[in-house]
Amino acid sequence: KSFPELRKGDEKEIKFPTQCPVCGDALYKPEEEAVWRCINLTCAAHIVEGIIHFVSKDAMDIRSFGEANVRKFYELGLLEMIPQIYKLPYHEIAKLDGFGDKSITKLQQAVEDSKKQPLNRLIYALGIRFVSQTTAKTLANAVNHLLQLADFTQDQLKALEDVGVKVAKTVYDFFHNEDNIRLLHQLEGLGLQFKNSNKDFVPGASLGGKTFLFTGTLTLLKRSDAEALVEKNGGKLLSAVSSNLHYLVAGEKAGSKLEKAKKIPSVKVISEEDFLKMLPE
Repeated sequence: KSFPELRKGDEKEIKFPTQCPVCGDALYKPEEEAVWRCINLTCAAHIVEGIIHFVSKDAMDIRSFGEANVRKFYELGLLEMIPQIYKLPYHEIAKLDGFGDKSITKLQQAVEDSKKQPLNRLIYALGIRFVSQTTAKTLANAVNHLLQLADFTQDQLKALEDVGVKVAKTVYDFFHNEDNIRLLHQLEGLGLQFKNSNKDFVPGASLGGKTFLFTGTLTLLKRSDAEALVEKNGGKLLSAVSSNLHYLVAGEKAGSKLEKAKKIPSVKVISEEDFLKMLPE
């Protein structure tokens, strides 16, 4: 509610910044939102949170890292941006309390192993706004090489499964930011997986061409393992219930997704046990 009677006539129009005060890059603001954001991954204002997300379990899964170590390394000047994860000064880290030979070896191995993570995990690790794990898989399956996403228009992105207006905009803006592209080139040079080795499913796979969505609590499988089985056997994952969905796998305490699926005749609701029966022996 406004109070015009309190105005004195000397009010000034608020002019929002157009550039990040930290790194100088152009700020981004969706039309329907009030907040301006910097989307430069190398900006110091959100580097630490970006690294924490990058190394997390659902992203690059560098298990010996963790939030505490990211913050410690950053504060000590040993880790200043994402590419430096793959160039850590282990001789300096070895001088810190709690980092013996065994810990250093474990960290080195975890960092090296993360280079083999599939393209969809790398896309998710980049922290592009609105890009979920499922959306990351959709984007990965649309290209043979990560940097091909820079050639997509927003309309082409929106044509992909489960990619709406907001996601298309943030993905487009991310891949048209020079600092982000420079960072990606660095990561590719460090040996990370930029090619999509999982794009095409094996002909004749048991779930070939079928779409799946999991809801509720699974008791026989971890959600991530169940989703991996879908893709391994030629199926596709969706992030929401729609007429494009073939199977909704409902676990315990399934909620709104289950109710919505029941209203769409083409969607078949199955149990976790039914799903497992669909897989090869």
